Amino acid sequence: MARICCLGAVDLRGVSLLSAALRRAGEEALALLRGLSVPELAKLAPDILIVDLDRLDVDPLEMLRRLRFVLPGCIIIVYTAILECNWGRDCHLAGANGLLCKSSGEAELVLGLVQAIRNGCWTDPRLVA
Repeated sequence: MARICCLGAVDLRGVSLLSAALRRAGEEALALLRGLSVPELAKLAPDILIVDLDRLDVDPLEMLRRLRFVLPGCIIIVYTAILECNWGRDCHLAGANGLLCKSSGEAELVLGLVQAIRNGCWTDPRLVA
C-alpha cells in the first residue's frame, strides 16, 4: 500500500526540489496543496506532510498544533527559511517531527527526510547552532 505524501503551501522552486528529494528517499509526493486547510488535510490523512509555515496569515505554531491534532500519526516536516534555534525548538514542541531548511540542497533534504521518516525526528543542523 502506497503512502500518501503531501506538500502544503510550498513555493514552486521548493516543490520540484522536495518532490525529487522525496523520490530519492523512496517516497512519492502524491498531493500538492496550495494552502493549508486543516479539514482538507484531515480528509486526505497523509502519512507524510511537508509544510511551509513561513508566510501564513495565521500564527504558524498554532497551525502546526492544529495539524498535529488532526493528523496524530502523520510525519509532519516543516520546510523553513527561518534559521533561529528557538524557531526549531518551538516547531518541535508544536508537533513537528522534522525541520528542513530552504537553503538545503537536494542531498541534504534527502538525508533529513530519511531521518525524519525512519526515526521520527530530524532537525537541520543549521537550526541547532
